[in-house]
Amino acid sequence: MVAPIRTKSWPTWPMADEATRQELLDVLDGGRWAISGAYMGRESKEQQFAAAFAQYNRIEHCLTLDHGTSALIAALEALEIGYGDEVIVPGLTWIAPAVAVLSVNAIPIIVDIEADTFCMSPDRVREAITPRTKAILPIHMYGSMVDMDAIMEIAAQYNLYVIEDCAHSHGSIWRGQRAGTIGDIGAFSMQQGKVLTCGEGGAAITKDAKILAKMEASAWNARTKLPDAELRLGAMQLSETGGRFGTNRCLSEFQAAILLAQLRKLDDHHDIRASNVRYLHAHLREIPGVLTMRTQPQVDRQSYYGFVVKIEADVFGSTASQTILNLQHMLGLGAYYLHEPYIPLHRNPLYKPHPTRHKLGEPYTSALCTERFRLPQCDAAYDCGIVFHHAVLLGDTEDMEHIVEAFRVLYRYGKEGLLTDKCIHSLQ
Repeated sequence: MVAPIRTKSWPTWPMADEATRQELLDVLDGGRWAISGAYMGRESKEQQFAAAFAQYNRIEHCLTLDHGTSALIAALEALEIGYGDEVIVPGLTWIAPAVAVLSVNAIPIIVDIEADTFCMSPDRVREAITPRTKAILPIHMYGSMVDMDAIMEIAAQYNLYVIEDCAHSHGSIWRGQRAGTIGDIGAFSMQQGKVLTCGEGGAAITKDAKILAKMEASAWNARTKLPDAELRLGAMQLSETGGRFGTNRCLSEFQAAILLAQLRKLDDHHDIRASNVRYLHAHLREIPGVLTMRTQPQVDRQSYYGFVVKIEADVFGSTASQTILNLQHMLGLGAYYLHEPYIPLHRNPLYKPHPTRHKLGEPYTSALCTERFRLPQCDAAYDCGIVFHHAVLLGDTEDMEHIVEAFRVLYRYGKEGLLTDKCIHSLQ
């Protein structure tokens, strides 16, 4: 058995501090726990965070929502995308983007990725466009950004909307523009694992006030927010104006309070992660059979939801799945912090249309069939990829040295034939 090389604990996630506690207590004692609660004479935490996140992203408008999936659904609804429309999504992703497309009865068209970024391939996007295509949904994956120059060029050529999924990329910058501000709408998740988190939450940002109004209707049961001049103590801040379909996807004041505190620390965390990634890139590339992701030259700053390593099994001496098990044992990392990439959409058991909700006729049903997609790069990414959660990247230099040393040991053992299936089984 490969012996552990450390007993020191790793940074945990999420991280709460006194500022977070004080923000929560302010809500608890303030008497207003939701935007749908009575106006108490001061700006809500939801309003404060929406303004702060818009300012952080250097954009005019931000809408908060209860989940990242809700942000995607609100974006699709605002762009009037619905039954029979096609939306292009990458095959390597969590299921939420495709589920959001299904939620408006549109059709997810799944395309392959680039092998060295794990992001959607612009070439495959161009090949997938049909007269029914209405939008492209690029997803900045783990620690890479999509080639947004190419995506925006394609969108302009075919008159398509672009909804950026930035659940993995809060604060990334492409040619001076923040992730989420390049396309028509940027959608964010603030789920517990994300670099900006409140447990469960989301946000959508846009430059277009008309799009914002439509997304607000989607999130607030078609209600609108009263201007400050019309607010009265003890009354609702949301006016029952109606006029458009909407559901309740509101962010609570507790979640907004946490996000306000977490946002203040986001860039400091970015700097720590970026420094540690530079160390890992420099040293892991020296080990045969270990590959790291390419950073696009247009990226001014990269946020890291995960640090990705690819294993060439025939060179390294063991498969990615074997390597993950050994690394978990050697480094004392649980599966939450070190794991394989997402199961590709076209074979993910969680991605299944509803048997009655999506039973909208044979052409629609056939269009949702995932077996028709051939995604070799997505399959290869799942088979050879290793993902370190971003909490690991908040460690110190000694922590990064331990990661590199573990890979060196496994490479040496693999080449000497010391990593067997029996050895791997004994680590589970």
